[in-house]
Amino acid sequence: MSLSTETRESGALSPDLYDYDFENDPVETLGRLRREDPVHWSRHGFWYLTRYDDCAMVLKDPVRFSSAAAGWGGGNPLATAGGGAQSGAEQGLSRTLAQSFNQMDAPDHTRVRALVVSAFSRRNIEERRERIQAVIDELLDAAGAKGRFDLITDFAFHVPIIVASEIIGIPAADREAFRAAFERTAALMQPKRSEESWAAALEAGRWVGRYVRTLIAERRASPRDDLISALIAAEDERGALSEAELASAISTIYTAAGTTTERMISSGLYLLLAHPDQWRALVADRALVGPAIEEILRFHHPTQSTSTNRRCTVEVSLRGKTMRAGDTVRVGLGAANRDPEAFDDPERFDIARKPAQPALSFGAGPHFCIGSALARFEARLAIEAVANRWPDLRLVTEHPVKDPRRHDRYREIIVEAG
Repeated sequence: MSLSTETRESGALSPDLYDYDFENDPVETLGRLRREDPVHWSRHGFWYLTRYDDCAMVLKDPVRFSSAAAGWGGGNPLATAGGGAQSGAEQGLSRTLAQSFNQMDAPDHTRVRALVVSAFSRRNIEERRERIQAVIDELLDAAGAKGRFDLITDFAFHVPIIVASEIIGIPAADREAFRAAFERTAALMQPKRSEESWAAALEAGRWVGRYVRTLIAERRASPRDDLISALIAAEDERGALSEAELASAISTIYTAAGTTTERMISSGLYLLLAHPDQWRALVADRALVGPAIEEILRFHHPTQSTSTNRRCTVEVSLRGKTMRAGDTVRVGLGAANRDPEAFDDPERFDIARKPAQPALSFGAGPHFCIGSALARFEARLAIEAVANRWPDLRLVTEHPVKDPRRHDRYREIIVEAG
């Protein structure tokens, strides 16, 4: 028997999962949900899961939990932009999100992902080592000349954006304008805060859409050694991608290879420097860099308060709750990564940790993040470069503040090179 509407909406524990305070510091709320109501019917009209086993099960079961039309979380602002005038922005957004391969099920998801994933093969990533290292060194040269600098705006913010833009084929002259506009579209993936912010985000999305369509047209006329040209070649050869799918793939890749990695590097360096014993251990033994990256991903998911969405295709019973066919299910990755049933002493940051199972930061199952290998690779090079240059780097910022526009990102982290 399905839960009644009254039962689904009742309960003393009913946090506002869109509240700024939750977005700024979600750990306590997520912990309470995990303990008291791990299969939580949110006041916002979706199920929110916080236990590791439940989250992993949903991610690995595309039959009962579909990604198609699974809601806006983790959605695709670029696809939003391409539709031009729409009778209703929300309805148009929902329709165009279906063009993102993150919002597809097999066989469409398999088809599009197979074309994109080759750009993130270990061989292709390794071939970019020299260029990525050069980007890191140039940024650290400039930052170090200041003595005291911001790990975010002087370093971590730029590394993945430069790399992602070069992989995709966004010219250096357009990189900053594209990044700024793309970032403003994030408001489309959240509840409407105001008509003004929504209108600004929608206009930014339309700008990004026009820009990418122009870029695609240019690459059709004159291919280059970049991902856009490679996807066009695959499309032309096999008719594998529609125009909307091509634009949507570019957006998804930019997010996977760019913005998420920036947060991973900045929050990772902050965590290491905020735990001096862990930093000293890593400086003394570089074999700890790999485990440190995994612990950074577990302890501070790049988008800690957000979730991955699925939609029930059938009625599913879980921990005494009944999720109806058609219900949206949100998988709390950050919450799952701190589940004490999956990780010993999960609130402790420990780069020597040897977990029995992987963190869910990059997801699991058929939608496992295509940019995960590149993100890890860039983070390793970045952390090693900082440790090589400044083993005694000192953290000045004790309590970093979240960016008021993007609460999954720190605004500044000031350090001092000795």
